[in-house]
Amino acid sequence: MKMSTVVFAGAGPGAPDLLTLRCRDAIAAADTIVYAGSLVNPEVLRFARPGCQLHDSANMDLPQIVAVLSAAARAGRKALRLHTGDPAIYGAIAEQMRALDAEGIAYEVIPGVSSVFASAAALKAELTLPGVSQTVILTRRAGRTPVPAGQDIASLAAHGATMAVFLSAEGLEPLVRDLLAGGYAPDTPAAVVYRASWPDERVVTGNLADIAAKGAAARIERQAIVLVGGALGGKGEASRLYASDFSHGYRSPLATSASAPTPAVSHPPPSASFTGTLAVYALTEASAQVAARLAAAAGGRLFVSCDRVNAALDNAGEVVRFEGREFANIIAANWRRFDGHVFVMASGIVVRKIAPLLTSKTTDPAVGVCDEQGRYAISLVGGHIGGANRLAQQVAIILDGQAVVTTATDVQGLLAFDEWAARQGWQVENPEAIKLLNSMLLARRRIGIIGAAEQVREAYGSRAEVVVVEDGEFPADLAGLVAVDRSDTVAPAGLPVLRLARPTVMLGIGCNRGTPADEIETAVASVLREHGIAPGQVRGVASIDLKHDEAGLLAFAARRKWPLTFFPAERLDSVGVPNPSLTVAKATGTASVSEAAALVVAGGRLLVPKQKHGAVTVAVAAKEERAVPGKSGVILAVGIGPGTPEGLTLKARNAILAADVVVGYKPYCAQIEWLIGNKRVVATGMRDEVPRCNAAIGEARKGQTVAMVCSGDAGVYGMAGLILELLSANNEPPVEVEVIPGVTSALEAAAALGAPLSNDYATISLSDLLTPRETILARLRAVSGCGMTCVLYNPRSRGRQDLFSEAVRLFTAARGNDSPAGFVRHAGREGQEIWIGALGDLPADRVDMSTIVFMGGADTAILDRRLVTRRGYQVGGRC
Repeated sequence: MKMSTVVFAGAGPGAPDLLTLRCRDAIAAADTIVYAGSLVNPEVLRFARPGCQLHDSANMDLPQIVAVLSAAARAGRKALRLHTGDPAIYGAIAEQMRALDAEGIAYEVIPGVSSVFASAAALKAELTLPGVSQTVILTRRAGRTPVPAGQDIASLAAHGATMAVFLSAEGLEPLVRDLLAGGYAPDTPAAVVYRASWPDERVVTGNLADIAAKGAAARIERQAIVLVGGALGGKGEASRLYASDFSHGYRSPLATSASAPTPAVSHPPPSASFTGTLAVYALTEASAQVAARLAAAAGGRLFVSCDRVNAALDNAGEVVRFEGREFANIIAANWRRFDGHVFVMASGIVVRKIAPLLTSKTTDPAVGVCDEQGRYAISLVGGHIGGANRLAQQVAIILDGQAVVTTATDVQGLLAFDEWAARQGWQVENPEAIKLLNSMLLARRRIGIIGAAEQVREAYGSRAEVVVVEDGEFPADLAGLVAVDRSDTVAPAGLPVLRLARPTVMLGIGCNRGTPADEIETAVASVLREHGIAPGQVRGVASIDLKHDEAGLLAFAARRKWPLTFFPAERLDSVGVPNPSLTVAKATGTASVSEAAALVVAGGRLLVPKQKHGAVTVAVAAKEERAVPGKSGVILAVGIGPGTPEGLTLKARNAILAADVVVGYKPYCAQIEWLIGNKRVVATGMRDEVPRCNAAIGEARKGQTVAMVCSGDAGVYGMAGLILELLSANNEPPVEVEVIPGVTSALEAAAALGAPLSNDYATISLSDLLTPRETILARLRAVSGCGMTCVLYNPRSRGRQDLFSEAVRLFTAARGNDSPAGFVRHAGREGQEIWIGALGDLPADRVDMSTIVFMGGADTAILDRRLVTRRGYQVGGRC
């Protein structure tokens, strides 16, 4: 048996979400794990697969540890030695490696996030400040393990650098004495960070004069880092890195003299900035370096092709690598998860990839394109409402390039009305009026705006063509009107009106136990102020039901007179959020409180992702106005085809976008997760069809628009018929049902094979869960003897194989071994597999429940490796 390689890995400081992706994957792949049980957070072991052998090294000596790792490696099992932090720092891995060398066993090392950096993050401190310290010393006090000469604390303290002291929290008083003896002043900032990044993290700050007493009072004796140095005070010289007269490989110095030319790219005002979540894509080495700079500066997530990008991408944050053939699927999955997308590649590639995803200028996200040298940032889609024009400006600033914006109003230096609304965070109630009002603005015709005098003056100043009007006072020369929060305004006959509305919003709030109302008030006020949301737009607050007795939260909501709603963890866990947390999940049972609560109570989209202010997290979601109470909703039975963006009809896509709730079989819902976004999903498993349809009916009776998604077509082996049956069987008021057709598996597979359905054909499902076996056999006998093409659904499962064998026998007996046949596995999806040949050669072992099988008819033939059923036309001669 081939010997495996032992892996040493750093599990980081403790928080599971600070594991590197490589370490997480190593945990998931391991057969044997030896872990430092006294230091490694047990939560990270949740990634281990069932059956993995776990060994806590706390009670093991070196020979025992090496014996376990060696035995696993020799048996060909994947062995992982899991250390805390980074294994290269106080990991004692050198002696383990020497022992493995002696055994002739190979090993590799995966780095981890050191607890010293998690501690710095907890303090929000930079350890290297110009003029204060440009050196960080990682060390420990001498104890049972001595330190070499010249490396004692006092000797190292003489350098005045920032010092991180490991394994020394239980002896703070002697540590402080050594630091003072080495030359640190008593007022030097100091901190003790206990279990950095763990849920029970504690931070004690002070200076060398009082830190020992504070640490003792906090009873911190182990699992802590002591940080010391002037840099912790945060006061130092400004870095030269971002100085306007400082140049480097990516930036030229800005001229500062009076005669200097105006920079080609100007910084837009804060209100004109793109503030949403961002995905950045690259396919080549050159583009990946530009994309990494952009993602790091803009706080975006980077997606790169692993086929062509192998170089390290420094400071890019989280990098998602994908195979080139998955590019379209990656974009589709991200389409509604991110507010903006920037592609560092040719615009032609982007146009072709995003075309199936485009729906409407009012709903499409911002899409920008940038060349591989970062010279031009092009606004491609969603210029105004999506924010692509603002995004292009931001990209140009980051990359020191030129923004390319082609929308007519921007070219003319005018602020389009939909762009104005987008900057304010307002909703456009009648998008069809945008084009007309903007064209009037371009023509310098007089436009009146009612309901937003202050914002009009800020945005349009003294432009003669844009004027503020009062209720009921419409100047005779007005060509059009923009009404903000004036749904009841009646304009003069013939005067076109663009209606805008400030969205009503809901707050999602999470907080630590015992947080006072004033602290919650301060956090909420700060979030609303920072994001330009007026308190009058807020309609309520939501949180997890664990907070039903949280005095501060109750008092805050009562003070504001905002309704307060609580949801159980399982309800919050039913919606997707951009910032899930394993730490929150461990404490509450759900990966999100503030974001999920805001989305659930609002039923709309997230406007402001969670903002952390001390012990309080706040998220804001736009409230979606529901149907009139008492009015029944509608069920849209939607066929999603193969579930890919290309295989989904426009009508089906629009139906899902229009729905309040999506209901379906779990795998089908997962296939269109890219389209669902933050909508509420009710997903059930196999054999839960009746409860699933009843759930859809129940939601519709609440006034919801429900999308019941089905693979292929909703009326072909789908749920449309069952819904209609259930509605017909009860005496309650009817619910409107609309069936949205989809591309069936038979049609998708037929297209892949050629044209086997050009004439009459039959489809038969071999699943006997609902149809008696004898009925299926009778249908097979009838169709096999009549000569037409037959399509077999659900042909063969692990527990049901004889029906397919009997079907092959019946068709072979009726049509012969040489009869044309074919099948398609995963039709229309990634990994599609095609087989065409004689029926007698059909490889039954490759047929499963994801396969559609075609039994060719009397007029079917194999022509140029395609399965074709002749229609009966006269073919021959010349055209």
